[in-house]
Amino acid sequence: RCKQNCKIKGFGNKGVFMIKIKRFTQGLLGSNTYVVWDEKSFEAAVIDTGNSDTAVKEIIDKEKLSLKYIILTHAHFDHIHYLPKFKETFPMAKVVIHQDDNLLLENPRLNASLLFGSAHVYDKADITVVDEDELNLGENILKIISTPGHTPGGICILIDKIMFSGDTLFYSGFGRTDLGAGDVALMAKSIEKLYSLDGDIEVYPGHGTKTTI
Repeated sequence: RCKQNCKIKGFGNKGVFMIKIKRFTQGLLGSNTYVVWDEKSFEAAVIDTGNSDTAVKEIIDKEKLSLKYIILTHAHFDHIHYLPKFKETFPMAKVVIHQDDNLLLENPRLNASLLFGSAHVYDKADITVVDEDELNLGENILKIISTPGHTPGGICILIDKIMFSGDTLFYSGFGRTDLGAGDVALMAKSIEKLYSLDGDIEVYPGHGTKTTI
């Protein structure tokens, strides 16, 4: 179930640091869930909860990690399905989402759960973010990049030279805009925004394999 295990070297205020990434691919509609952590502090973040908390917990326990954040790139059902289970399993972790997607968690039409034949309502996040906000994970800085289009509050998360892009940018493609509150004009602007970044940045999308800007 865990398809990827890699180390990324970077340079922080206190010298060289290392982060590790695990990718899970058995989520609803093949959605990815990522665990990323700082090898020095063992602080970790889960990105999207479309995969089972059980599989993720095995990694958290094995690596003796402290889960600090559960970050949602957007509030669609295939990326938030197991959120209640994650909150039960990791009660100390803070749920993070963009402020413009926080309301979608409570709306079965906008979070797309109705499309799967069952209306689901989720609790609001503990922390809401906006463009250019930053979260600390050990010596790493997680920079929030607002990328509306797939949803109003879609985000990408940039850590040094890697980026988690949710359903904004994929390998040879980009996110659809015909679900809930999607907007094709906003998506176009978000893609242009990402294309202004360093082309060598590795991109870990919400579905499928990694790519680059």
